[in-house]
Amino acid sequence: MTSSRSLRVTLEALAQGLAEPPASDDHSAVDRWTWFSGLYADQTWGLVAAIPGFPRIAADQIAGACRATASGTATVDQWRAIDSLAASGLAATQTRSLTLAWSAAIDTATDAFDYLAGHDFGGLEAILGAFEAVLTQYPAPVAAAFVDGALTAWARQLDPSLRRAA
Repeated sequence: MTSSRSLRVTLEALAQGLAEPPASDDHSAVDRWTWFSGLYADQTWGLVAAIPGFPRIAADQIAGACRATASGTATVDQWRAIDSLAASGLAATQTRSLTLAWSAAIDTATDAFDYLAGHDFGGLEAILGAFEAVLTQYPAPVAAAFVDGALTAWARQLDPSLRRAA
């Protein structure tokens, strides 16, 4: 079983650039934005599944904007709406895990604004925020299952042989 310390060490390694995060900027924007859609709305490992009170409708809207960004159809107005939704959710939250989840959504919107303006985007803040939200919500073994699900989804997305096995 993963200890709280080892999961935190993993998060710190990601934050310090000592380990490659999922959806890193070494990969295509399409792959990255597609994975980010799951970070919010996947029913197994996404924030909607992991964080009680993170609304399905919000997760679906964020995921839809991520998919639209991956397909090149997203608009700045669409992401402004997501940013506003996330700011409202953040203002109304009463738990640390929801605060982190909504903050991750705001970070994703910021990344989308950068991307739509033709700039590089990182995504690391959103990833770390989402993973920290899960770690805040659950004991380490449960949190590790969600994080492992996210990491496995990224690996499957990149490796065609894993996609077929899924």
